[in-house]
Amino acid sequence: MKNLFVVVTAAFIGMMSVQSTVQASNAIAESVCSAISADDRQRLRTILDNHNVRVRNIYDGVRCNGFSMIQFAITAEAAAVGEFLVRQLPARAIEEDTVNGVSVLDWAEQSGYGDSAVLTIVRDRIAS
Repeated sequence: MKNLFVVVTAAFIGMMSVQSTVQASNAIAESVCSAISADDRQRLRTILDNHNVRVRNIYDGVRCNGFSMIQFAITAEAAAVGEFLVRQLPARAIEEDTVNGVSVLDWAEQSGYGDSAVLTIVRDRIAS
């Protein structure tokens, strides 16, 4: 009986730690999206530093209004943050970033963001 209590307690504690990790991850993602929306590069850097994460480690997992972080920076016209994101990511990660099978460059052109300052930075990064 005592062993059952220990197992149930351990399972409960494990479940609570997973739940708090998910909540923390959601809070980080919301903060990151908020900083991108505000085009606040310093706040984004502070969020990443405070949580000891790198852009390349969270890029695939964070979605802002259904967009990747670079796409969201393009839609929000966040040039400073967009430049920061592009510099922090390997060119391969940017090239592999797709929306419904369409690359970021093609998506931006099709969506009317062809003149975006962030898209210019993306083009330069991919070309180099």
